[in-house]
Amino acid sequence: MSNSDKYPVLMRLMHWTVGLLILGIIGAGWYMVGLEDSVSYKYDIYHWHKSFGVLVIFLLFARLVIRWASKVPKLPDSMPAYQRKLGTLVHWLLYLFMFLVPVSGYLMSDAGGRDVPLFNLVMPSFLEKNQDLASFFHEVHHTIPYILLGIVVLHTLAAIKHRYFDKPEHDVLRRML
Repeated sequence: MSNSDKYPVLMRLMHWTVGLLILGIIGAGWYMVGLEDSVSYKYDIYHWHKSFGVLVIFLLFARLVIRWASKVPKLPDSMPAYQRKLGTLVHWLLYLFMFLVPVSGYLMSDAGGRDVPLFNLVMPSFLEKNQDLASFFHEVHHTIPYILLGIVVLHTLAAIKHRYFDKPEHDVLRRML
């Protein structure tokens, strides 16, 4: 496979970095909400969960700029058109949900009157304290990670299918390795 068939190195690094960050943040979120309030480090995990969530928002914008500015390899012409269209749809759904999950968490905290950290910084507040709005964003933030994970599983299974069950030229995973 030539370098022109692969994604640019920066795009590959962003893909794996953001993917691993998101999986880690979701895992930390599930872990921290299951902890008793008496656990001494529970709110430290919240701080790191929020900080890395804000980082994902910034990385996602950087990732979109890099994608826009980079030459993205074309999907193989021999791949059925419906698979190319479905792949494009899944990628844009991934971007949408990678954005919605951390933004809904940010807005949940903001509307709840809680600071949103970015490590040692405090991010700006955009909303007045509003418990009804905070509750709405709480529901959104606790529901849509499941949708994101479902899309990630679909994305992963498609990559495995193309790698091991399709024609060698359909091995789109190699382009991201």
